[in-house]
Amino acid sequence: MDASNRRKFPITNIGSVTLMMILIVLCMVTFAALSLSTAVSDHQAAKKSATHVHDYYEASNQAEEQLASIDEVLQTAWRDAPDQASYYDIIRAHYADATGVSLSETDSGMTLSWKNDLSDSQALQVSLDVLYPANATGDAADTSQDTSEISQPVLYQISAWQVIATREWNGDNSLNLMNK
Repeated sequence: MDASNRRKFPITNIGSVTLMMILIVLCMVTFAALSLSTAVSDHQAAKKSATHVHDYYEASNQAEEQLASIDEVLQTAWRDAPDQASYYDIIRAHYADATGVSLSETDSGMTLSWKNDLSDSQALQVSLDVLYPANATGDAADTSQDTSEISQPVLYQISAWQVIATREWNGDNSLNLMNK
C-alpha cells in the first residue's frame, strides 16, 4: 500500500467535539446552579410572606375580638343611658381605667383606639368613632343609611384599620469599601 493512498483522520475533529461537550456541560451546570439559587430565594420570600400574612390575620382576629367587646360595652351603655350625655359618661367611666384601649375626645366626638402587634416593627392600629343613635327605633345618627332593616343602632364607625410601623426604619446599609 502506498502511503499517499492511506486515509488520514483529522485529530482536530475529536478535540472540537470534546471542547463543545465540555462547554455545554458547563453551561448546564451554571444554569442548574442559578435555578437552584432562584428556587431557594423564592422559597425564603414565600415563607416570609406567609409569616407576615399569618401575623396580620392573627392581629386582625384579636382586633375583631376587641371590637366585639367594645360593641357589647356600647350596646349596654346605649340601653342603660337615658340621654346622650349619660351615654358618653358611661363609656368614659368604662374606658377610664381600661388597658389596651385609649379613649380620646375632641369637639367632633369620641374616639376609641388600640393596637395589636404584628411583629417587632409593625402593629395593626384600629380607631373607632363613637356615635350616638338619634332615637330608640334604631335610626342611626348617620341618616344616609337605609334604616328600614337595621335591628340594632349604629354605635360606632371604623375610622382606621391599618398597619403602622412601631419603630423607625433605618435604611443605611452602606459598606465602607475604601478606607482612607
